Amino acid sequence: MALAISLLVIHASATPSLPLHETWTSVRALGMGNAYTSIVDDADSLFYNPAGINSVSGLNWTILDLHAGLDDLAIMQTLNSFKDSSNITSLIQSEYGKYHWLNVGTKTAFTFPHFGVALFGNADALLSVANPPYPELRLQYYQDYGGVVGFGFEPVPSFIKFGLDVKYMIRTGTESIFTSDQLATLKTDQITAALQSAGSGYAMDSGLLVTIPSPIRPTLSFVWKNMGCTAFTKTAGAIAPPRIQDEMIIGGSLEITAPLISIYPSLDYKYLNRADVQFGKKISLGVEVSLPILSIRAGFNQGYYTAGVGVNLGVMRVDAATYGEELGEYPGQIEDRRYVVQATFEIGFDPLGLFGGSGSSSSKGGAEGSGNGSSYRRGLKQRR
Repeated sequence: MALAISLLVIHASATPSLPLHETWTSVRALGMGNAYTSIVDDADSLFYNPAGINSVSGLNWTILDLHAGLDDLAIMQTLNSFKDSSNITSLIQSEYGKYHWLNVGTKTAFTFPHFGVALFGNADALLSVANPPYPELRLQYYQDYGGVVGFGFEPVPSFIKFGLDVKYMIRTGTESIFTSDQLATLKTDQITAALQSAGSGYAMDSGLLVTIPSPIRPTLSFVWKNMGCTAFTKTAGAIAPPRIQDEMIIGGSLEITAPLISIYPSLDYKYLNRADVQFGKKISLGVEVSLPILSIRAGFNQGYYTAGVGVNLGVMRVDAATYGEELGEYPGQIEDRRYVVQATFEIGFDPLGLFGGSGSSSSKGGAEGSGNGSSYRRGLKQRR
């Protein structure tokens, strides 16, 4: 049922807002402030910047990519209480001042230079109680699954890269508000029914990367997600899920390399075309330090610090991160500290040297086998 995977947020003194929902996130990116559009160079290009698909090296199969996150180990007990409670009003009142979050996702993908295809699934939800004198229960639940195909080309090889992808997505869930009058008689099955709306739709993203040849390889990026907005056609429930507004992002990064170490500072300015998003929520900063086997990350996103670590174990890599999600109207108001982990099983090969990529940050410089995505695959190929 919908409540089996939920994000539960309760606050008594400030009115929470709905987080800025993303269909797919990388734990590597979250560790470095989610400033990723100018760095991504693997299958996650299909979700962050399709121009990055030009930088893929070799033939690569992401057999299985799993991620999960939470902010409170007691969340399952809380969710079971909601499921079994006969008096949901008193239970909500007992949860004032607490935050709970849970998310799961998976994907499989196949990539080679200038092309990628993936199947994905992701689920999260929000329950928030605001305005204690006249409480409102706000719900946001989304379960997405679908497929994406992307391609890219280089108008100026190794200098300008362009990419485009198309997604087909089936979404279950919506956003609902229950007033104080409705809370008096609210039952769990009413919440579940409110989240049964489903729809399908197509989305299109485009991206651009410009790399300046130099020892530190400065790279600029521009991404336009959900071009023209993404609308869903109702397939179940009373209404279709709400449309996804388009988003424009500009970014930049550097690549600083030396024997056995690479450093990647990065910056993204998000929601460029949205005046309704506070300025502080638009800024993402991050850095990754890549060593053999190990990567260390730190960043700043929505006014809060982020941190992460990645370990390359050959065909398997593990990434973990913590970050703060702003639940208020502006940065610094209501922080929800979250913890995420990701395990990726992937193989890559290029036995005849036919798929060498375009000279990305992964295929040029850096510590052998120390990065992520294509950089992990590079280390595998060099050892074979």
